[in-house]
Amino acid sequence: MNESRGLYRFRENTVQLYKRLEYLLVPVFRFAVSLSLLLLLRRHLGALGPADAVFGSTLLNVILALVCSMFPPGCTALIASLVMLWYLYRLSLEATAICAALLLLCLLLYFRFSPKDTMILLLMPVAYALNLHYAVPVFAGLLFGPGAAAAVIFGLLFTKYVLLVEESLPAIGSTAQAALPTGERLIANFRSLIDGMVQDKSMIILAAALALTVVIVCFFRHLIMAHAWTVAIAAGCIIELLVLLAGDMKFDTNIDLTKVFVGIVLAFVLAQILRFFVYNVDFLRIESVQFEDEDYYYYVRAIPKTMVLPPVTNVEHFSQPGAKERE
Repeated sequence: MNESRGLYRFRENTVQLYKRLEYLLVPVFRFAVSLSLLLLLRRHLGALGPADAVFGSTLLNVILALVCSMFPPGCTALIASLVMLWYLYRLSLEATAICAALLLLCLLLYFRFSPKDTMILLLMPVAYALNLHYAVPVFAGLLFGPGAAAAVIFGLLFTKYVLLVEESLPAIGSTAQAALPTGERLIANFRSLIDGMVQDKSMIILAAALALTVVIVCFFRHLIMAHAWTVAIAAGCIIELLVLLAGDMKFDTNIDLTKVFVGIVLAFVLAQILRFFVYNVDFLRIESVQFEDEDYYYYVRAIPKTMVLPPVTNVEHFSQPGAKERE
């Protein structure tokens, strides 16, 4: 019991500290995500281009990340998109055109209807580099709606496209391709990149698993049941694992099972930490309330949050002088 009170007190102290420092912690978080994105782009695309690339300077990347930290996530998405297009332009016009088409598709189908989930899209490449991308759809399902599945899919799509360009660039710029006429070379490069995306079965299976996880987690989170968030987290991680295993068995994608298991375990642990700080309720003190107005009867089920009450101090009551004489 004392250990539980200690955990709850730690939670309340942490939440209060975050509320006091929110004006500082949010920009720091945006700065970290923005800088990580820019450095990842420089690592996978900038290193392949000329050494005098504009965005090759670490100082410039830090300045851009500082600018992104002072504006909403949409600004980070815009700057990261422009930097990615610049890197691709210096490498391959075909890769730039395909990326521009994907960005336009993302703008029309996603940002037009669900701009609030932009941070999920930005977190996906960073999480993928850390093998934490299995946690992103669980977080999205807990904190956002089912529409966040689009942000997860687009984040994965751009991540895989950057990796594909990095892998395909030697073939695109090979001597055999250079010997072809300009028209045939462009068509061949376009076909190579598009086929690389369409025929990547592992990416398609992963995208399906992540999108389905968002929907499942969001569904269970809204159920009227005890421990709904815990059930949602467990269901999401299980569905994620089952879809990946079924896809690997069906299409023989040769996924790294060790990385998958480690990633899903980390997703479960991180989601439980998030639940502890965001949705920590006391199911032992559920209350049912009934009231009415002129038109309806209302039946409400109230679940109080777990809170640590301050310790009750013993107060000694002193009688006033002369009280016994008055009695």
